[in-house]
Amino acid sequence: MRFPRPLATTLLTLTCALAAALPAAGQQKVTIGGRPAPGQTVRVNIVQDADFTMKPAEGGAGGQLPPSAHVTIKSTTVASQKVGTADEKGNLKVELTFEQITQDMKMNDQPAPPEAMAGAEAMKGKTLSMTLDPAGEVVEVTPPADFPLPQSAIKDMLKQALGLMTKQEMAIGDTVTAPFSMAMPIPMPGGEPPQMKGELKSTLTGVTGEVATLGQVVTAAVDSSITAPNGIQIGIKMTVKGSGTTDWDVKGALVRGSKMTTQIEGTFDIPNVGLMNLAGTTTVNLERVP
Repeated sequence: MRFPRPLATTLLTLTCALAAALPAAGQQKVTIGGRPAPGQTVRVNIVQDADFTMKPAEGGAGGQLPPSAHVTIKSTTVASQKVGTADEKGNLKVELTFEQITQDMKMNDQPAPPEAMAGAEAMKGKTLSMTLDPAGEVVEVTPPADFPLPQSAIKDMLKQALGLMTKQEMAIGDTVTAPFSMAMPIPMPGGEPPQMKGELKSTLTGVTGEVATLGQVVTAAVDSSITAPNGIQIGIKMTVKGSGTTDWDVKGALVRGSKMTTQIEGTFDIPNVGLMNLAGTTTVNLERVP
């Protein structure tokens, strides 16, 4: 029995069309980043673990070296993220409320002094708000008057908690690079911690429904100084390298969950004492909760 020529031609045409369409479908792009969708409220649980060791470098001035210190910090934060509706200029207000905060900090296996944890306690129950323009850029940050962080650190914290990124159309395998900044995740005597600045590379590794998964790598550094309570200047040189993953809500344009592990290394240069080496690891896990 001969195969009818018209049917054979039709099947051949359909097969070629499918073959051409399949690679295109494999390269289908999704929108990552940009401004959150208006009118949504989500709650997240953020768990951060930090483990640092600080010890004197060789050859401290006059042999007056401070003792080594092992610092561990575990903090758990439950926060709600509320996205409002756009105003007449197209600006959008986003609020982040710290519903619950618990922190356990130890130095050399002993509970840290209460003042070392005062900052976390002061954030409990507070609401931060920021305004995003139509392009998703932060144009204003509004903290409570008694909030224990400077505006620059607040802005970075909000951007990281919400997962704010420049709007990108990405296909699986694509990588985008964006500026990155974070405050050093350890208490600084007498002032705010310096900002570590670098870059964050995000690679789209998969898409399941409305969830896009990103592999992320961060590198950052700081070369700065802080003023201690006694007025002396302490030099700080640090580098941070980290990697992790983020699950991105494509429809809501907010982070659904993330995990990042970083390694920090560097030195403190203390006048009349010498160099203190610092090395440690931090892990941050974020997940949505009811």
